[in-house]
Amino acid sequence: MFVDAYMTEEHLALQKLAREFAVKEIRPIAMELDHNPDPAQSAYMDSLLEKADAAGFRTMTIPEEYGGGGISSLFTHCVVGEELGWGDRGVVGMLLSCAKIAHLLTAEALASKEQRDKWLKAFVDDPTFMITQAMTEDDTGSENLLPYDGVDGGFRTRAVRVGDYYILNGRKRFVSNVGYAKLNFVYVRTDPSKNILEGSTLLMVPIDTPGLSFGRVHDKMGYRLNLNREMIFEDAKVPVANRLGPENYGIVNINSHLRGGDSLINAAAMVGLARAAYEASLEYASTRKASGKLLIHHQAIGLKLVEMYTQINAARGYVWQAARQIDDREKLPVDLKMAGSASYFAHEAACEVTRAAMEIHGGMGVMRELPIEMYLRNAYNMLHSDGGIIMKKLKIMRGMSIEADLGSGGDENISI
Repeated sequence: MFVDAYMTEEHLALQKLAREFAVKEIRPIAMELDHNPDPAQSAYMDSLLEKADAAGFRTMTIPEEYGGGGISSLFTHCVVGEELGWGDRGVVGMLLSCAKIAHLLTAEALASKEQRDKWLKAFVDDPTFMITQAMTEDDTGSENLLPYDGVDGGFRTRAVRVGDYYILNGRKRFVSNVGYAKLNFVYVRTDPSKNILEGSTLLMVPIDTPGLSFGRVHDKMGYRLNLNREMIFEDAKVPVANRLGPENYGIVNINSHLRGGDSLINAAAMVGLARAAYEASLEYASTRKASGKLLIHHQAIGLKLVEMYTQINAARGYVWQAARQIDDREKLPVDLKMAGSASYFAHEAACEVTRAAMEIHGGMGVMRELPIEMYLRNAYNMLHSDGGIIMKKLKIMRGMSIEADLGSGGDENISI
């Protein structure tokens, strides 16, 4: 575990607790679940969620008044996310589930008190309660996140208001926790004559909604402890009372309330994944001999370990800096490019580190009896997350262009 001068006693305690949870509860089952050929059986089980709930991780972001941990600090979530990601990358989806529901339902512009009272209480009371955030569809994915401002682009799942209900038709895919989550946050088009900046709405769709069904479970190369599946809406009937924010509030307005947390928690988990690969490689190189001496004393191997160590620490430092900046957004202007930049850097670093780990392990690196090949699959699988590496860079580039046009060096009110 890494410690720096900015960490409080609370940070250290949570870091230690998360590390112990990863050692005792995640590591012993991670490879077995990952290797299950049925992707529907690879995702974390109820028992693991119940243990995470008992430890406080599943509800750590939920306000204390609803029985949660009341931890709003993104930096704290990144500290915990790294340790859980060290256990297994997929399990961090549990932490994301908690952060998303807390951010969306505590945003006064989105949720009413009645909605908060109902759903935050339900989340806390059920130790296996998870959520989804459903945006991607067959013909549209990353363009939703920039977002593309043409009427012909963006998600097509349609919601038509009929009295006190919306009638939904369409299909979502690649959505985490689908069919398992008790509540789905679904992005819909409520005005097809406008783009998703002006014609989209966010609805809360419970798992037992009439007209909602679930399609195939996606059989992924990695990140297998987090289930991804299709959602199908066939005249699904959702109460207007389940709408978050105004109708046609727009995707940028909606997502602004997530505060950049998803990408940085994901990035912290990638640091944890990279650290797991590095630690395994350091141990292997310190015990395996070749040509009469330990691998670590061979210059080619030693240099790889140096590079891995440097990349991990650079990625962590960048992620933590970006998280602290968001936490301090009320005191200082926020560079909105930084979260995306830190996220893509951490994802790339994890890929490079896990590849180096496989090379250090030689032939054993591709054997399924060791976790190295799983680490590499998990790392490369996540290159698509949060819109993918290219989309992250495009958003950063767009932010740079806006700043250049304004000639201000940055504006905390710009959304990119």
